[in-house]
Amino acid sequence: MSVQRVVSILHIDGGEGREIRHGDRAGQIRWARQPRARFECFACGWCSEAVTGPEAVKTFVSHIRTTHQAVCTAATGRNAA
Repeated sequence: MSVQRVVSILHIDGGEGREIRHGDRAGQIRWARQPRARFECFACGWCSEAVTGPEAVKTFVSHIRTTHQAVCTAATGRNAA
């Protein structure tokens, strides 16, 4: 049996929004609580600032693991993120 440990965590809160169905804003989302995300690396102790908003979260989530792995001080010889 191999032992696995968590070395990083990506927190994502999808927020709370409702789609506008009528009028000139139909199809848009009215946010009661914006989506948020943040990343923590337990290997080196780094914690990102939280990003807020649907586009910011989408961009952050798609890049944070590889971006942090490139600069992680504990990444020597293993996958840090």
